[in-house]
Amino acid sequence: MSDQSTKSKIKKDLISFMKSGEKDKVEILRYASSFIKQEEKDKNIILSESQTIQIIKKVLKRNQESFDQFTKAGRTDLADKEKKEMDIIGIYLPEEMTEDAIIDAVKESIVNCQASSIKDMGKVMADVKKLHGDNANMSLVSKYVREYLNN
Repeated sequence: MSDQSTKSKIKKDLISFMKSGEKDKVEILRYASSFIKQEEKDKNIILSESQTIQIIKKVLKRNQESFDQFTKAGRTDLADKEKKEMDIIGIYLPEEMTEDAIIDAVKESIVNCQASSIKDMGKVMADVKKLHGDNANMSLVSKYVREYLNN
């Protein structure tokens, strides 16, 4: 996927699914694409690759929350639909860092920033985001930064 942008990959796949008659996948990709287009219109810019990935992550988070709600309510039919959407949209995200890689990145950033207390958390978080941006789960990064700076 590195040779073409996420937006163009979604567009290409959308056309491919339209031609092959896969209506479910067409609907899901249009849904994700609509968020990207809306963000571009709202901000009156063309989104960078990183910004596009952030939008896709927001869409996935929204679907995850819906999935959790439907599961709690016992609506397996709707939960399955959300799960299918998450699986298809998730294909367009870069591979996430493993938990061990995140721990290593946090330790490295703590050393780089010469962080010694929880007050330095912002510096460490910014450093990890700068170095590993779209590939790191920032909630896990936050968890480990807190853990290592509190000890």
